[in-house]
Amino acid sequence: MGTKQWTSITEFREFYDRQVKRVYRLAMVLMGNISDAEDVTQTVFLKAWEKKPDFRDADHEIAWILTTTRNQCKDIHKSFYRRKRADLENAPEPQVTLETQMDSEIWEALQSLAEKYRMVLYLYYYEGYSVRELSVILRRRESTLQTQLATGRKQMKSLLESKGEC
Repeated sequence: MGTKQWTSITEFREFYDRQVKRVYRLAMVLMGNISDAEDVTQTVFLKAWEKKPDFRDADHEIAWILTTTRNQCKDIHKSFYRRKRADLENAPEPQVTLETQMDSEIWEALQSLAEKYRMVLYLYYYEGYSVRELSVILRRRESTLQTQLATGRKQMKSLLESKGEC
């Protein structure tokens, strides 16, 4: 069984253009800083280049990219050599940042949540996925996701109220 290859640079570039913002934004949510998010984004597309996944359809492509991004973030979090990075406030502005799209207080509150709540809230509210779509992408039951959304919302509300934002 040989390794699949992209039929052209153009084919890979189109895939990259379709998915790069999605990968970067999710990496920002999960990693919390620009440098790690950029590293994750680069690694995810390197894996895609090397593996050339065979996608059944657009939903499968999205599920693969989100799962690969999430797994890469977990790998970095587990890494013994992971060094501390500067906060978003001290980092230079990249072309695309969540900070320009979200109020910084909401961003800080979101970052303080456990990953399972942070990721579900982000994908549901920011990326616009339905609970049913998230169930397929994240391989979790819809009832579990609904509970995680409710718990995440309560935690966000509590955090924002304590800061006087609500």
